[in-house]
Amino acid sequence: MINKDFGTDYTLNASFVVDVVSGASQNYYDSSYNSDGASGASATDTTSGASALARGIGIDSSNVAYGNVDYDDTRVAGSLLLTKRFENRDELTVGASYSTEASGEYLHWLDSSKNRSVSFGISYQMNEILKHCSSIDGCSGASESMDAIAINTQLGFSQNIDSTSSAKVALFFSNDDGYLDNPYLNVVRNYVEGGSADIVGEKRPDTKTAYGISTKYAKALSDNFTLHLDYRYYSDDWGIDSRTLSGDTFYEFGDDLIFELGLRGYTQTKADFYNGSKDYFTDEIYASSDSRLSDFNAFTYKGGVNYKINKELEFNFTAEYYTQTTGLDATYFMTGFRYNF
Repeated sequence: MINKDFGTDYTLNASFVVDVVSGASQNYYDSSYNSDGASGASATDTTSGASALARGIGIDSSNVAYGNVDYDDTRVAGSLLLTKRFENRDELTVGASYSTEASGEYLHWLDSSKNRSVSFGISYQMNEILKHCSSIDGCSGASESMDAIAINTQLGFSQNIDSTSSAKVALFFSNDDGYLDNPYLNVVRNYVEGGSADIVGEKRPDTKTAYGISTKYAKALSDNFTLHLDYRYYSDDWGIDSRTLSGDTFYEFGDDLIFELGLRGYTQTKADFYNGSKDYFTDEIYASSDSRLSDFNAFTYKGGVNYKINKELEFNFTAEYYTQTTGLDATYFMTGFRYNF
């Protein structure tokens, strides 16, 4: 990421990210399937039987398995954002991202002392998704490219309360339209114990409308100790309501060293079309067994350090532990350098 000021009126932000992901996700699959079309792969075989493409109509119900399915994904992202400050110090930010995203934000100061402002932002994104499918999904068997459009808007108000604290509140609205399925995940339909079952790709609605509110509060408790509190409420027409509450503390040791500790709590209700059971779905239009659409609670614990090596170079390291009531736990480590020029 590059952030560069050109005088006092222009700021350019540029970023480029390559994200390589590999691992496994819980999924339903046909345990008799393997990549060359022959049968005999066991339900615990994660190299030949456990495939997101292991689907079938009228398979033996004893071959319906649920377990870790190997996957890998590579994502590339880049963005450019340019901020222009006018004579009254209002700010206009415009940008473009890869893949196919355009955004803009305007910030207007409500007072001459720059203590109060309103802002409005909007973004448009065209996503291209590679759909893995087979003839049982109603396509040729080759992967197909699908499109989804996302439009996001936000209206914000910020206020410097006093010399040591500030607050911001924002209302947001989003609309997604197009292919919104997870191309890797399957569901079981028409399951009959001791009989047959269908394993097919999940199906989500083609549109999603969401709205919510976010609030932020920052307070300097002393010259070297700062507290940040955030709250976010989200709701969409898929039936999901979520609430997020997080707090971060920053402690400065001299001019060169900053320690951070944080805690984040999250809770959500399930989507209307979610069910994790293999014998639930029959002729429902929409169906998903993605645990991320279930009702669950989660906590994130975070610790980090930022060290200023010299006036140009800074080093940072962050560790996070994430735990979810669905049984998912994850540990993250992030490190990097920041060069000021």
